[in-house]
Amino acid sequence: MSILADDFPIKLSAFNELTRDMRDAGITVERLELADNKIFINPLSVDLLSRRFGHELRGVRYATVGRRTRNTVTIRGVDVVWFSLVKEQNQ
Repeated sequence: MSILADDFPIKLSAFNELTRDMRDAGITVERLELADNKIFINPLSVDLLSRRFGHELRGVRYATVGRRTRNTVTIRGVDVVWFSLVKEQNQ
């Protein structure tokens, strides 16, 4: 008898595979949150992410709080997150 959800092994496999592929591509993974299905990367790795995984990006989202923007994209069903500073507007 299993206490895990039926789809847990599939989600875990996708999460681990994406994490490995990102690291192999030279992307700096800063934090993993399996429970929330999120991989946090260093903002300096965004260009690498775009080049290597651009064709797989889904669900691009942004949320600004204070002086930081939380950027989120979905790749293979996993959310990839990085933070950037809000750019000041010249008025």
